[in-house]
Amino acid sequence: MKIPPEQVQDVDRPDLTETFADSMALSTFDGAAARLTFCVMRMQEPQQGKQAQFKRYPVCRMVLTPDAVVDLFNRLNQMMGALQKLGLVKIEPGKPPQAVEQKPQ
Repeated sequence: MKIPPEQVQDVDRPDLTETFADSMALSTFDGAAARLTFCVMRMQEPQQGKQAQFKRYPVCRMVLTPDAVVDLFNRLNQMMGALQKLGLVKIEPGKPPQAVEQKPQ
């Protein structure tokens, strides 16, 4: 259901906690809703002489309507454009966006 913006009032929730995610594990769309699982990677206790090992833990599962997916897509496109202008992302037609490796200052 599309509601005109002039009929919507945003209400802040300062008590709402933020969730950090550094990866996604799963995303599905069943025709009625998109399900996204956001995750965080945590390094395991280092073992001498072995490569570092990581575990990925889910931190948030989000279910979106098709309208919300379209809104998210449009907002992420705007964000990707801003990241490209800052030189943080390289976007080439026909290829997925790539993060630009930042050199330490």
